[in-house]
Amino acid sequence: MINLIPPHAKRELRKEYWVRVCSVWLLLSSLSLVIGVFILLPVNVLIGSQVKAYEESASAASKNVVNYENISSELIQASTQAKYIVDEAHLVDFSEYITIFQNLEGESIQISSINISRDTTGVAPILLSGVASDRQALASFRDRIKELEVVSDVDFPVSNLTKDKDISFTITVTFNKEKSV
Repeated sequence: MINLIPPHAKRELRKEYWVRVCSVWLLLSSLSLVIGVFILLPVNVLIGSQVKAYEESASAASKNVVNYENISSELIQASTQAKYIVDEAHLVDFSEYITIFQNLEGESIQISSINISRDTTGVAPILLSGVASDRQALASFRDRIKELEVVSDVDFPVSNLTKDKDISFTITVTFNKEKSV
């Protein structure tokens, strides 16, 4: 019966057949793509919302890290300052040293300057400058300083004794590191 169809109609029939086959396949593939899109859409929305939540969490965590670093540096600075304050609290005030020398001064000795500084182990040697009325007053002042148990050495230059009256002097006093005022 296929032989009864003229060749021109046969070509048209094959052409129509392949158009129908291709259109059915295109329709089925597009239908499967639409169904796939509808199936994957909720998953895509869920993943997008989770990614957004993780991004927000990561940005909050990075802000916290920056905040913790700032707090950490502030704590280090506060700890350093506290250590300095505690170390300074154990040191003797310079005013106590000045009071000691003013008490030893007497009427015949006038101290004009007291140079006090700290070194790594405590008080550095102190320089006392002033004017003594005579040699005996200067020698007794030196002896009174030596009698202090916190003093380890008194450097008294002999050049201070060249005059008889109104003697300018400079005395270097070194304190014991173990003993405090």
